[in-house]
Amino acid sequence: MDINQELQQPLDELDKTTQLLKRSQIMLKRAQALAHVGNWEIDLATKTIWFSEEACQLYGLKMENHVLSINRMQQFIHIDDRSKIANALEHLIKGEAEYAVDFRVIKASDSEERHMYSVAEVEYDSSGKAIKILGVVQDVTERMLYVQNLENKNKELMTLQEMFTENEQRIRHMAYHDYATNLPNRNLFLDRLKNAITISKHDGTKLIIIFLNIDNFKLVNDSRGHITGDEVLIGTSKRLLECISAKDTVARINGDEFSLLIESVKSESSVSPFLERLISTFKEPFIVNENVIYLTASIGVSIYPDDGDTEEELMNNANTAMHKAKELGKNKYLLFNFKMKEDLWQKINIELLLMKAIKNNEFVLYYQPQYTAGIGKLTLRGFEALIRWVSPEVGFLDPMEFIPIAEETGLITQIGEWVLNTACRTCKKFEAKYNCDLIIAVNISPIQLKRSGFHEMILKAIDTSGLKPTSLELEVTESIFIDNCENITNKLNNLRDLGIGIALDDFGTGYSSLSYLRRLPINLLKIDKSFVQEINSLNPTNDLTESIIALVNKLNIKTMAEGVETLEQLNYLINANCDYLQGYYLGKPEPEELIDSIIIEKYCLLYTPHNSANPI
Repeated sequence: MDINQELQQPLDELDKTTQLLKRSQIMLKRAQALAHVGNWEIDLATKTIWFSEEACQLYGLKMENHVLSINRMQQFIHIDDRSKIANALEHLIKGEAEYAVDFRVIKASDSEERHMYSVAEVEYDSSGKAIKILGVVQDVTERMLYVQNLENKNKELMTLQEMFTENEQRIRHMAYHDYATNLPNRNLFLDRLKNAITISKHDGTKLIIIFLNIDNFKLVNDSRGHITGDEVLIGTSKRLLECISAKDTVARINGDEFSLLIESVKSESSVSPFLERLISTFKEPFIVNENVIYLTASIGVSIYPDDGDTEEELMNNANTAMHKAKELGKNKYLLFNFKMKEDLWQKINIELLLMKAIKNNEFVLYYQPQYTAGIGKLTLRGFEALIRWVSPEVGFLDPMEFIPIAEETGLITQIGEWVLNTACRTCKKFEAKYNCDLIIAVNISPIQLKRSGFHEMILKAIDTSGLKPTSLELEVTESIFIDNCENITNKLNNLRDLGIGIALDDFGTGYSSLSYLRRLPINLLKIDKSFVQEINSLNPTNDLTESIIALVNKLNIKTMAEGVETLEQLNYLINANCDYLQGYYLGKPEPEELIDSIIIEKYCLLYTPHNSANPI
């Protein structure tokens, strides 16, 4: 091998190495371009920075020598991140921390904001002096945006989770609390009562379960509106909460009904004072939007374990006691006893028997004669139709036993219509048979009068029976005018305009007021038998009865005395100018088949004044 060949071989190897280096540089450049990576060097002596071509592209720079001063390079860093870069470089040079920085650049070419990530290390000379900083920078904008997007999505999910949790809590709260008062509802109350029973079994203490109903609350809603009604309920809840301790519970069960649970009761002697306090909370009126509203409450009480072992049994028994309190006049409390349950079952049984009685025509009418007063002579005026019921199952039932139940259940509508039609037919029958004019008096329930179609029902009964309107008299009680007086008055006025008589029954037992009689559409006032029974020669209240008759006559309203049972009462009432009389002394209620004898024998009833003999 000659010398040329020996020289050529190293040159070929050098050329080969150079080609490999160029190829590596090209591949590195392509890799950096694909990865958005560039490298840079800071010369600490000259305070300049060199950028690789790829780094220049990342910064949007176009330079031939790829060198900038550090101060010039800082201008392309986002203003908020410049101090971060300076501090990181200072810590790196001092050897206090590694250099790994996220920052933003504003590209020189188009002012686009890009996110960068850079790492670097220090190069030292042989003496250990820092001379250069060698670094790599990567455009991580897409990654940062992706991370930010994920973070935003995560925040949205967290917000949705919080909303879901809040909604779940709200739904759970709504499921166990009343919307108007925010008190526990029936479900939560029963849960607490169940837990309290378990604790009481262990502790040997008693529980007091109270069922409270606001009396006549419906009138508030009907007259003042439901918004005012809700405010009254809220006010009631506040007053009840003031009566209990923190461990006890007040709940709104339904409408105008509340329940209270009093726990850890060691002595029943504390019950009555507490119940008196509940009643007294209603003494002060409710003030709602300048409306002054006076209300009372009826309260029923059951005691665990005396009155039941389960939450439902205790609630039902307290409810039974509350209804009994209402029946006895309202505005009071009653403690449950098991006779109440017996009465309730009897009431339910009567309701079932009433439905059967309507279907099987088990009712009959009896007719009590009414007379026109006169000295020594009483003339038959007509009859009052009185319903009687002899049940095949339980025998004779007094009207006071089944009429209130019929009114409560609404069955009085059907029963009342049957009474009206039957009485009208009977009266027409005897008028035609004896060619006489009679008055047939029919009691009308407030439930009937409030129903739509009442006017049409009366007209149909008259038309079907052929009875003259003037032969029909409708008896109503004072209480019917307390609720919706104007509407009731209009209905009765329309009937009176047709010639139908309107009588106010049982005057003196309810909201008696002579002052409002002139406003009522009545022809006749029936004085209750409680006044008549007090009549005797030594009783000064006789003057009161006579005064009532005199005042009513001045209003051009006729009077009738009920419950006349003695000759002394008869003489007194005739002398007091009472127009009509009715009572057992004159004739007791009789079935239809005995009406003939009354008309024939007693159409003109003679009697001897101031004599103890019975009328003939």
